[in-house]
Amino acid sequence: MVGIAELTSNDTLRLPAEVAGHFRQADRFVVWREGDTLYLKRITPRSVTAVVEQAPQDEPLSLDDINDMVHEVRRRRRVG
Repeated sequence: MVGIAELTSNDTLRLPAEVAGHFRQADRFVVWREGDTLYLKRITPRSVTAVVEQAPQDEPLSLDDINDMVHEVRRRRRVG
C-alpha cells in the first residue's frame, strides 16, 4: 500500500485513507526519523493478562489490586 501523507499547517500528519483505516483515532505512535525517512510504529497497550502475569505469584491478589490493574489497563487504552 502506497499513499501520500501531508503535514498540515498545525503540525498534524494527515494519512491516506487506506492507511488511516487500519487504525483507531485514539491510537498512539512512536515516531523517529533517519535521514529523510520517517518511521511510525503503533504503540500497543499491554493487555490485562500481561499486567496480571507480572503480579507476585506467591500471594493472592486482593480485590483492590485487581481493581487497580483493570483501571490502569482501561486508562492506557483510552489514552492510547
